[in-house]
Amino acid sequence: MNSRLPPLGTLLAFEAAAEYKSFASAAKHLYVTPAAISQQIQSLEAHLALALFHRSKTGVKLTRSGESYLIFVRAGLEKLRAGQQHLTQFRTLDVITISALPSVAQKWLMPLVLEWMALNPETEIRIEASHKIINFNHSASDMCVSFGEGNYSELHKQKLLIDSLTMVASPLLLAEKPSLDELLTLPMIHIDWGEDNENLPQWSEWLASMKNTTHKIDAKIQGGPRFNLSSMAIEAAVQGKGLLLGQHLLIQQELQEKTLIAPFDVNLPLGEAYYLIYPQRTLENSKASAFIDWLTSKLQ
Repeated sequence: MNSRLPPLGTLLAFEAAAEYKSFASAAKHLYVTPAAISQQIQSLEAHLALALFHRSKTGVKLTRSGESYLIFVRAGLEKLRAGQQHLTQFRTLDVITISALPSVAQKWLMPLVLEWMALNPETEIRIEASHKIINFNHSASDMCVSFGEGNYSELHKQKLLIDSLTMVASPLLLAEKPSLDELLTLPMIHIDWGEDNENLPQWSEWLASMKNTTHKIDAKIQGGPRFNLSSMAIEAAVQGKGLLLGQHLLIQQELQEKTLIAPFDVNLPLGEAYYLIYPQRTLENSKASAFIDWLTSKLQ
């Protein structure tokens, strides 16, 4: 079979004829003549060396080959339409698109982006929260905030910071001023990062670090709520559902507002750093380049 793609017009004619089950109705939809639709379908069938329709006096019906091909044609055309729609955002505004892990996007990146946009109202920044590895060859993203750099090669990388954890709790749990031993009998909130768990210090490590300080403890790991998003774990801690090993990067607002309190100065670093990753094309966008400079300066 011919591996060369057929002309776009033949695919549009095929899609319309399949939907309306009539060359005449497809012609009205596309504002052409029925003869033009018939010629496009014949050209497509010749290109594929397959019959796509059964013809009859009452209309047309897809063959099994046609039914199968329609699935892929619709998916391809839908992606093209979505891509064209996506481009409309660039007509009136300079747009920068940033991808980031959901909790990082919500708890750290979003406040910074809003601050930047207040200073630069002519520039729009779009945040896409996702755990997916970004393929910049097939993505509208200009940059991404990544935990670690191992999944990205031949790209620009800027190390942002290595975050750390400390134990935090809601004032609701500390109101009666429990002793350290009493405090450590409370539920402990757990976070599951899947494959990255090895880079996330756990309660066993924090308790071991506490034993190496002047605090004398004989505590065990307690059960409690378990989440795969840090933002959900933080919200549970604010509600007083348990103790949390909170990332400083993500609990800045809660510490400032005292909805979470860090009673001990015992901090454990994460096993990986956060990086800003971006392709060469991003540096060719003066607005994106300016944002990168501004963001990295905020961390100095």
